[in-house]
Amino acid sequence: MSYNRQRVLFYLVFLFCLCSACRTIEASLPELQADEAEAFTPKESIMSIELQINMAPVLNLVEKSTPKTFTGAKAVCEGVSYNYDFKRKPIVFSTSSNEVNYTLKGDFSLKLNYCPLCVSLLGKSSCTVPRISGSCGIGEPRRRYSMTYGTSIKLNKDYSLSSQTQLKNFQINDPCEITFINIDVTNKVKAEVENELRAMESKIDKEISAIDVKSKVDSVWKALKTPIELGPYGYLFMNPNRIAISDLRYNDKEALFNLNLFFSPFISTQKQEVINNNLGDMPDYNPVSGFDITADLNAGYDSLSSLLKKEFYNYEILIKGREFIIKDLSIIGASEGKLVFKVSFDGHRNGIFYLIGTPVLDEENQILSFEDIDFEIKTKSFLLKSAQWIMSKSLIHQIKEKSSIDLSQKIITIKSQLLEKMNGEIQDGVMAETSIDKLRIMNLLLTSKSITIRTSITGDLKITLD
Repeated sequence: MSYNRQRVLFYLVFLFCLCSACRTIEASLPELQADEAEAFTPKESIMSIELQINMAPVLNLVEKSTPKTFTGAKAVCEGVSYNYDFKRKPIVFSTSSNEVNYTLKGDFSLKLNYCPLCVSLLGKSSCTVPRISGSCGIGEPRRRYSMTYGTSIKLNKDYSLSSQTQLKNFQINDPCEITFINIDVTNKVKAEVENELRAMESKIDKEISAIDVKSKVDSVWKALKTPIELGPYGYLFMNPNRIAISDLRYNDKEALFNLNLFFSPFISTQKQEVINNNLGDMPDYNPVSGFDITADLNAGYDSLSSLLKKEFYNYEILIKGREFIIKDLSIIGASEGKLVFKVSFDGHRNGIFYLIGTPVLDEENQILSFEDIDFEIKTKSFLLKSAQWIMSKSLIHQIKEKSSIDLSQKIITIKSQLLEKMNGEIQDGVMAETSIDKLRIMNLLLTSKSITIRTSITGDLKITLD
């Protein structure tokens, strides 16, 4: 009887050991961080954008709005009366540092008559002798003239254009002297024509003020508010706050100015709702060189896990002669400032356990590694009772070594994505030319569902408006 009981006990122990050898090892899910870490305080960045406006439409407007013929007359009873006819050639445009100049050249003719003395009878004046008539540029070469206008243009705080146009020079090159009465009427005619030409100043200014610049600036603002796709890395949100614009300067037929953009950019793996606040009036402009941007990359743990999965899939480790194969390694969240890793394994045994580790950034070499990797406290307690052989320093060391991520290549890819999206036509008539000097990761912040990476971007941006 005793012998049978021993046999039964032996079979029970053998069956228990057999079942234990085949049993899946699965540690309890650890408690993840409940309280959210305080997010990075958004840091406002300033970017100086060089904008270039093609002045051809404005210059064409000036050419179109300036009459090709000036005619006028002055009739008096006593003295010289005249009619004039001025014609111009196409306007020649030029620029100085702060204004646009346009020169008109052409020719003119005059008809004149002269009365030495008039008398009034019954309220009607008449010449006492027959009038003496003459002409200039009629039946002979027309007389030549030249005139030059100068216009300075300013962009106002409400993004409207205002201008100040002045007649800088008006010169009659060929005097028009009527020799038979020895009278030079050139200056008289010049004074009359100048009055008409100066009336053109306000007309030109009115035409320029009607040019719609605000809609072009709104197009740029709208483009800046639109998330920029970065492929698998998510979206770049420029998050603009306000802009300031310098005075205009000129180079040939191009108007140049600098725009300071004040914004708080961030990158997110998830597309977020954009607040479409309208563009407000401009603050005062202060010169800034290029851009130095601090941008926050909000990455879900899934995106970081995908990098680790590629490294660890089917990674084999020998632990005390036992085969241990990692099938999956992913980040499921954070706990007390450390990341929590879920490890699914196969081999001698199969199952799931959890590790914890602190992410550390090597800012100089742009390498993300995980220090202090250890078994999570619930996993450690479970393994001590069920599979102590897994708790190997060799396992921890190899996971730590292999989990280091060289971010420099990822940064090159992101930089390439940014350059692709921020060069070329970004809106109708809006062309961008961007260069990036540096793109670096500066800091890390853990939350329960994501990791925020603070980056620094420096470079230059030039925008051309047609």
